[in-house]
Amino acid sequence: MKILITGANGFIGDHLCRFLSKESYDVRRSVRVHDGLPNTVVLTESSPKTVLASACAGMDCVIHLAAIAHTVIKSNRESKNHYQRVNIDFTRQLAEAAQEVGVSRFVFVSTVNVCYEMIKGEVLCETHVNDSVNHYSFSKLMAEQELRSLEKRTGFDIVIVRPPLIYGPNVRSNFLLLLLFLYRGLPLPISWLTSRRSFMYIENFTSSLVACAIHPRAAGESFFVCDENSVTLPQIAADLSRSMCKRLVIFPIPKSILVFIFFMIGRRFQINSLINPFEVDSSKIRDRLGWFPPYSYEHGIKATTDWYLGKYQRRNLTIKHDRTQVARKIKICQLCAVDFTMQHLLLPLIEAMLEKGWMVTLVCSDGTFLKNLRSQGYDTRVISISRNFFSLYSHIRAIWDLYWLFRDQRFDVLHVHTPIAAVLGRIAGLMAGIPLIIYTAHGFYFHDEMSWWKRKIFIFLEQLSGLKTDYIFTQSSEDARTAITERIINPEKIMAIGNGVNTGSFVPDCAKRALRRFALQIPNEAFVIGVVARLVKEKGLEELLEAAIKLGSHYPNVNFLFVGERLSSDHSLSIENKIRHAQSILGNRLHIVGYRSDVTTFLEAMDLFCLPSYREGMPRSIIEAMMMELPVVATNIRGVREEVVQGETGLLVPTRDVVALTQALETLIIDPERCKKMGQAGRLRALKLYDEKFMITKQIEVIRKLIESI
Repeated sequence: MKILITGANGFIGDHLCRFLSKESYDVRRSVRVHDGLPNTVVLTESSPKTVLASACAGMDCVIHLAAIAHTVIKSNRESKNHYQRVNIDFTRQLAEAAQEVGVSRFVFVSTVNVCYEMIKGEVLCETHVNDSVNHYSFSKLMAEQELRSLEKRTGFDIVIVRPPLIYGPNVRSNFLLLLLFLYRGLPLPISWLTSRRSFMYIENFTSSLVACAIHPRAAGESFFVCDENSVTLPQIAADLSRSMCKRLVIFPIPKSILVFIFFMIGRRFQINSLINPFEVDSSKIRDRLGWFPPYSYEHGIKATTDWYLGKYQRRNLTIKHDRTQVARKIKICQLCAVDFTMQHLLLPLIEAMLEKGWMVTLVCSDGTFLKNLRSQGYDTRVISISRNFFSLYSHIRAIWDLYWLFRDQRFDVLHVHTPIAAVLGRIAGLMAGIPLIIYTAHGFYFHDEMSWWKRKIFIFLEQLSGLKTDYIFTQSSEDARTAITERIINPEKIMAIGNGVNTGSFVPDCAKRALRRFALQIPNEAFVIGVVARLVKEKGLEELLEAAIKLGSHYPNVNFLFVGERLSSDHSLSIENKIRHAQSILGNRLHIVGYRSDVTTFLEAMDLFCLPSYREGMPRSIIEAMMMELPVVATNIRGVREEVVQGETGLLVPTRDVVALTQALETLIIDPERCKKMGQAGRLRALKLYDEKFMITKQIEVIRKLIESI
């Protein structure tokens, strides 16, 4: 018997082709992109009718598996149109071509989800078809109706098979994700999901398809197929864990909360199928064709886990072989949320890793800086990462995208930066089995300005992430102590590396001062207070502008220079209205120059640097100012108080305190000699402590040892 299999290189198609070949059937494979195997033709939804007819010519049966199951990236309208073209139109055209060239039977693989809505507690059978389903299931139902219409017009022999979720070796998508969570010992919120569901082992399904292809009594029928027994989700998770010799970790979450979460991320159909019973009655195919599943549920579970364990054992052996034989093949992923961070904070470390012979891939949201890095030859990948902690749908999408990237690239090291990207990246890295995960905390998201309950939430998130983190670098010593005190990481797995700049790029030159001021239209005799920061509220710029207005009324020679812009990803409030108000009072004494890459040019024009932030990690802008012999007025917060020595290199004030900030600035405006001495002391301190070469060398050495220890 000659059989054409569409979607032959998919999960089901691959098993089916091997089964049929072993049973001495003459198999012709159909794929979307030729994979080099013999007896293979290329068919897509764009293939003309003549090509479809040619592929079907000489066949006794067509088993149609090819379909689009998930189009998450597309919009609702695009998704619906895509399903229409592939799952409905292509199915109809292929069946018409098969009928016209004399194919005897057409077996169409649909889904049990064409019966998604049913009476609670009732077992599904072939009479429960309805159209209250998602785009994918609806497209399968429409394809069924198109085929039945063709059958009615022409007498063509069509068999429809509706399987539930299929599992087995080489399984993909959600079941593979479940295996990964269980293998890694990750907790799952499923202990209250006790509704029974039908599943089907892949070898049982291929057996049922062969029965539908060859049995004369299958003609014109629709069949539900499944394994002998239905199981609950906690039960199948327990059986899989036991088979892998892993400890099952499940916990309860109220179903109402799960429903809300899945609804918010656009997956309400999936959660309904988990919460509600979804059992299939396959008695029709057993009574009509005499078919029964040849393999037990226990056999299917063991075969699936044996494949999964073997797959990861082979992968780990390959990684170890690569590390011991070829050091240059070490692959490192540098992950952060925005390209601004990649360009301005991580590039020196990336360069050092490349010089070490390591392969480095840069991953973050797209932007101008990433495009520039790509044009310079860096290996870059775009994954959109929202900086809004409460953008749940975006975060789940990012985790999923990162997981597939990590799985494809097989990185040896994942190095994460910035709070949200660090959490999402570590989840995806754990799922993908990356051997070594490192986190650089440029400043923990929680801080003293936060309400106690928010602070507790973000500390808890760091504690959870820390469970699967191999090492943490912090920039400030205070952050390192906090991480240990809050039990985010064990003391032996953390190091404070400080922050630093290229000392050769920040050399004060008094001769350039007048030139820089002339370019900015600032009088040479003016006293210039400057800031380099994103123009957002959390940088304390509202307080600085209020202080500027007060000082401007008493000191007509004082000018204010703001360097920076508000990033599109910033969720902190803009200060544009405050800037306009201050400009209306200060006039040409307030200079807003926007983002500039040549920061030293503007630091050379300043007499004093001010950064009244609400929270920081260990700000590089203060180090740059100190390198340029500028005294610093800043807020007494974590990271900043480690850089600025009160009364020696600058002055520290409380956050959000306009009066204290104004007084500190005024103290230095009226005392130029003290101002100069603080600047000189600041440069000496910066040269001693904040040379980025030392910071990078420490990181590279720690990472090298961690890699060798795996």
